[in-house]
Amino acid sequence: MSPLAILVAAIFWTWLWGPVGLLLATPLTVCAAVAGRYTPSLRFLAILLSDEPVLSPENRFYQRLLAMDADEAVEVAEQFLKETKSLEDLYDHVIVPALSLAEADRHRGGLDEERCRFVMQSTRFIVEDIAERADDLLAEKPVQGNGKLADRASARQRLEPPTEVSVLSIPAWDEADEVGALMLALLLKRRGVGVKPLAAALASERLEEAGRAGIRVACVVAVPPFGLMHVRYLCKRLRTDLPQVKVIAGVLSEGDPAETRKGTPAVPADELSASLKQTVAEVLALIPERAAQAAFSS
Repeated sequence: MSPLAILVAAIFWTWLWGPVGLLLATPLTVCAAVAGRYTPSLRFLAILLSDEPVLSPENRFYQRLLAMDADEAVEVAEQFLKETKSLEDLYDHVIVPALSLAEADRHRGGLDEERCRFVMQSTRFIVEDIAERADDLLAEKPVQGNGKLADRASARQRLEPPTEVSVLSIPAWDEADEVGALMLALLLKRRGVGVKPLAAALASERLEEAGRAGIRVACVVAVPPFGLMHVRYLCKRLRTDLPQVKVIAGVLSEGDPAETRKGTPAVPADELSASLKQTVAEVLALIPERAAQAAFSS
């Protein structure tokens, strides 16, 4: 319980019952806090009386999706973007952790199929929508009347990649990895890189797409806590079947890539990264002409 809650409770119960209320103020307040913790309809009491920190942005984002309230989830994402001024930070510190929470809940059996589908589909929509409107949100440009659709169409044109596709963004395994690969593709498109995100299809189909002419870099993206085994498999196949293609393994754990590289068996990739921001930097390092273009345009 917070000290302020105890003080306010003491004043209230003293005013209500006098000296007896002062004696009972603390135990009554503790009972109210406990009731709020374990009774959903009284949850507000636990929030008002406890000294627990406010939910972090990624937890609030995920909690809103669990409540099937996509509108408030969008508001959380927009607010974080305006505060950090970085789409990479929004993806790395809000969207990816929320996907990790969903994956952990799904594998524990704590997320039913309908809610899991809503979380993934809504996250995909929010990721694409925020990327289209990122410049306007960062500039705090209001969207008025019928101009909304026009503004979004203009934003889509800014995200269109060059005709030549030189980078593939490949999900390691499931739908969460697919959203991670989509986020990487959107970030690279904003830097003028010709990139194509793949669906979480059969591994053979993803490898076949990677073998097309002109592909210079293949990024295998995995959202924790699962997927590392699939990253190893895809990277190994890519290195064996397409030795001319540079392979980047993006295990979005926000940890140290060196620790992932030390794992047994090791991830057979040319580069390892632990965030979308690092993965973008690795891609630009392998395509220096695009890095120079992005630096010039910014």
